[in-house]
Amino acid sequence: MPSPVRLIFSEKPSVGRDIAEVLGATRKRQGYLEGNGFIVTWGIGHLVTLGQPEEQDPSWKKWDLDRLPMLPRDWKLSVLPDTRDQFEVVRELMARPEVTEVVNAADAGREGELIFRLVYRKAGCTKPVKRLWISSMTDEAIREGFATLRPGAEFDPLARAAECRQRADWLVGLNLTRAYTRKYGEMLTIGRVQTPTLAMVVKRHQEIAAFQPRDYWEIRVSYGDFSALWFDPREKETPTRLWDKAAAEALSQKLARAEAEVRKVSSACKKQPPPLLYDLTTLQREANTRFGYTAAQTLAAAQSLYERRKVITYPRTDSRHLSEDLHPTLSRRLAALPGEYAPFVQPLQGKTLPKQKRVFDNAKVSDHHAIIPTEQRPGDLNAWKPEERRIYDLVVRRFLAVFHPDHEYLSTTVLLQADGEHLKATGRVVLVPGWRALYDRHDKDETTAGGEEGEEGDDQALPALQQGDRRQPQGAELLTRQTKPPPPYTDATLLQAMETAGKLVENDELRLAMKESGLGTPATRAEIIEKLIRVGYLVREKKKLQPTPKGIQLIALVDAQIASPELTGAWEKRLADIAKAKAEAGPFMADIETLVTDVVERVRRERTVVRFAPAGAAARSSRVGAADAPASRQGRFPSNHGSRAAPPPTPKARPAGERTTAAASQAATGASAVAPSATGAAARSSAAPGAGVSPTGRPTFGICPACGRGNIIEGSRGFGCDRFREGCSYVVWKEFLGKKLSSTAIKALIAGRPTRVLKGFTREDGRVVSGKIRMRADGKGIELVEWGADQEVDPKEGKARSGSGGEQPA
Repeated sequence: MPSPVRLIFSEKPSVGRDIAEVLGATRKRQGYLEGNGFIVTWGIGHLVTLGQPEEQDPSWKKWDLDRLPMLPRDWKLSVLPDTRDQFEVVRELMARPEVTEVVNAADAGREGELIFRLVYRKAGCTKPVKRLWISSMTDEAIREGFATLRPGAEFDPLARAAECRQRADWLVGLNLTRAYTRKYGEMLTIGRVQTPTLAMVVKRHQEIAAFQPRDYWEIRVSYGDFSALWFDPREKETPTRLWDKAAAEALSQKLARAEAEVRKVSSACKKQPPPLLYDLTTLQREANTRFGYTAAQTLAAAQSLYERRKVITYPRTDSRHLSEDLHPTLSRRLAALPGEYAPFVQPLQGKTLPKQKRVFDNAKVSDHHAIIPTEQRPGDLNAWKPEERRIYDLVVRRFLAVFHPDHEYLSTTVLLQADGEHLKATGRVVLVPGWRALYDRHDKDETTAGGEEGEEGDDQALPALQQGDRRQPQGAELLTRQTKPPPPYTDATLLQAMETAGKLVENDELRLAMKESGLGTPATRAEIIEKLIRVGYLVREKKKLQPTPKGIQLIALVDAQIASPELTGAWEKRLADIAKAKAEAGPFMADIETLVTDVVERVRRERTVVRFAPAGAAARSSRVGAADAPASRQGRFPSNHGSRAAPPPTPKARPAGERTTAAASQAATGASAVAPSATGAAARSSAAPGAGVSPTGRPTFGICPACGRGNIIEGSRGFGCDRFREGCSYVVWKEFLGKKLSSTAIKALIAGRPTRVLKGFTREDGRVVSGKIRMRADGKGIELVEWGADQEVDPKEGKARSGSGGEQPA
């Protein structure tokens, strides 16, 4: 009878080979290594996944809206075709009689647990399972991990949470992708995380498009050895801004002549603690800000440093702290660092480093601790790729920084008065460089912006000033400024938005879950961004991420629940509870099925018909609306589930009576197309256009008929509600179907009335038609009601002159 053997399953071949070397399993076989009482095999990422719809139920092969929702009762698993040979190797090894125990050595996290459990289940294995749970791939870490293997059953709650996440993604992704694709005749991929992520980018795009820049002025007065800014002490939000140029010029001339008296001098010694250690998201954000790396590029470099170079710990972590048991390893980690860091390592050697709560906090470490250097010397850094060297340098400097003293500086504020006007000068003098010595002065990442929070003011060195001192002005400079819209998302800022999506929701409990998990996880956020680009919803322009017209149209169409971060927050909270054995999987899955069923039914009842713009370019302010462009027929089918189903049938001709909405057309130009509108007498009375001034000082054109609270104001490309930041999405664009609308026509629409008959609208088939424009009854944009062919249109008045034809909705 053969001797008992322990089978080790790792997530990928490179990790398996590293483990095998430590364990002494050196004999190479096809798909595994063996020796010394061990067999080490591996996956190639996922080997097994959930079966496709037609594998769950043959009747689901056809993309048919009437067959939705698809709700499997007995979930079937499918071996991925590309890795079937390796799965067969693993299955045969698990079935060997000499294998008495299986060790799950997949990545220590929710996804790694799922990868192993799917293979174990599909192989029909029932042998005992142990779990290897490590955060470093050094030889010592592997040996320590095998000396402290944990029972596999300990991770059953984590496995249930992973299974729920996978099944929920299947239900939402496949059902709603089919529903929206079949409904609108265009490949529209929907995802639990990708859709709310796209919605955030679209919302930012809309805010930028609706933004109306406004000029303002500031006055800086020089007193020779320092300068001061004028400010209004009564104004709290923007005290240095002047909105009237003539008044600003007069005030500047006044201050250029007026002697100033020092009224108050206040100084304070301030400290800035080092920033926290990196988790994956903050590492990706900083690498994008400093080097322009995409999130995916940073992850690839970090993964290589972890697996191949073995010089950093597990990178796919969401923690920025260390567990206390790592404290004894600090001296060895410091000793392993390259010589170029010696000036910062030497002050830390030979003494016991304190266990600061900002660094060591067991309560804030989940699956893995923060990213730090390992105890392995890196060797020749010149042999590494440039991105590997840069990411390693970031990790090392942050690791060293947290053990250096606080940055200390003297912050001084001087208040002056000149001819009744108020001025303020601020400055700082560095007292102790502290951790900032690790970073160059020109760095603009979070490490050199004051850690977690930046400081307001100048770095000028102020002279010694006392109350009562008088200074003569050397000149006054009038600074012309302009208000700026929020910037487009970059990888760095979108990652931050995904991580802190809790700020977008109101419920405190959901906000806590979102703060901890956000949209996606550190391990998946980079892929979510890249997938949105692959499917044609986003484009990357240098460092900026911009939505495409198709992406904007999708968000205008999808159910609000699916695009809301609240949904992901609720799911993440419940998944976290399941992983901690605080909640059951059954009620969670029942609620997911109910949600999918409800959304599918709402899609089925929707009567809107949309023509989609070609994919591949970012939305531009000069673009004609998507309704003017031919529908793209080059969409691909969902790749995230490896769909092998036949493509959806070509959409049928539009039934009589259905109208092509302008919602998607409006959306492609940059603002929300799902704008509720009032109709009838109430709308006419509440939104009658008239002269007025909004609280922002801009002319208004009546009360918003959608929210009833905001004012309609004019933007560069349309008229919208000034409460768009509070969520009102009412907008009427200045251009529709290739025709610029007159102010008279737009005012009529705002008032809830149709326009007169106008000519010059260009349909997607190239026809130039005439007709009236009116707000849709359901509030989703505007629509064209074509005028009969036998009607004539007055080119000056834009209204019918003769004929008996009637209106033809289209």
